[in-house]
Amino acid sequence: MNPFRTLLVVSAVGLALTAVQAQASATRPADPWPSSAVLTRLFVLPSGRADSERLSRELRLTPAQTAELRRLARGEAAAAQAGRQVFGRDEATALNAKIARLSAEKDRKVRLSLAGKYSSFRGWVRTWWRAEVSAAR
Repeated sequence: MNPFRTLLVVSAVGLALTAVQAQASATRPADPWPSSAVLTRLFVLPSGRADSERLSRELRLTPAQTAELRRLARGEAAAAQAGRQVFGRDEATALNAKIARLSAEKDRKVRLSLAGKYSSFRGWVRTWWRAEVSAAR
């Protein structure tokens, strides 16, 4: 299967799950960070190009900050590919633990890179995510 197709299927499932979670808990906004492939959607998939440019512009990210988000997005996309090679429950459990560690590390690196812009980044992502979920309905 094409890697981008796999990523799109994973993204669609993630969007569907987020939509269900948002409906179940209307009092709190859906927050995809850091468990969803936000950076991949923004910086790897062609459909995210305009949104990633808007993110960089609106948060006034430096070229170095944008480059770091792109670099982390490539790692995030590579981690998503690992799921294609899981054949059993034990492997799935190990992969889920690895993904949780990678998500925490991704969050740490984004927090370091964006510094004072991190909370603005989180707010921007939540708003963008709501729009993505709404458009997918």
